[in-house]
Amino acid sequence: MGAQARETLAAESMDSGWRFAVSPYLWAAGLKGKTGTLPGLPPADVDMSSSDVLDDLKFAGMLIATAQKGRFGIGGDLQYVKTSPGIDAAPPIFDGGKLTSETFALSLWGDYLLLAEERYNLKLAAGARLWSIDTELKLSGGLLGGAKIDHQETWVDPMLGVIGSVDVAPKVFLKGWGFAGGFGIGSDTMVDLFGGIGYRFSDKIATTLGYRWLKLDYDHDDFLYDVRQQGIAAGLTFRF
Repeated sequence: MGAQARETLAAESMDSGWRFAVSPYLWAAGLKGKTGTLPGLPPADVDMSSSDVLDDLKFAGMLIATAQKGRFGIGGDLQYVKTSPGIDAAPPIFDGGKLTSETFALSLWGDYLLLAEERYNLKLAAGARLWSIDTELKLSGGLLGGAKIDHQETWVDPMLGVIGSVDVAPKVFLKGWGFAGGFGIGSDTMVDLFGGIGYRFSDKIATTLGYRWLKLDYDHDDFLYDVRQQGIAAGLTFRF
């Protein structure tokens, strides 16, 4: 895309018509942290590094959709991650086990185009994220060997963030976002960061390869979910 085409896109970002984009991604998400569901017992340590992804990751994907009209826009992010990592021992209570974790998250936000120049743009965003997490913990050995513990938890986090992109070559760009949320209303802490590099095949289709890091710390009643999910994300963007 040359300078004239970029200028055209910048002008379109300020016109009165709606513009839409849909971006499906696959996410090689590892999982590390602590999870617990039984009062009085230590939480289970989970460590699914990037080297374990092929064995322990069942599915991880996300779908991002945006709509822009002038300086104002709306967006949504749908995530689903299913993992089945092993857990560390906590003798004499248990010697190990397996955690199956299904994470569903739906984010909705409104944004404002703060900067819209020829080569870069920056948006401020505010919204909310709905979480639904289902865990199944199977323990082996020790006092609780053979036990199976199921728990499902749903809550909503408010969130604030920034979204931006910058052209670094005629068809190459960098893009990213940063969100923080929870603030003790839902989660104690929620941080969502993404950075990637993209290539435009045309004004309508682009591809992006990047890295997403997600920190979630939720502790309510007898349920603890203090984890980090992170890994390479690759996707396509379709504009219309």
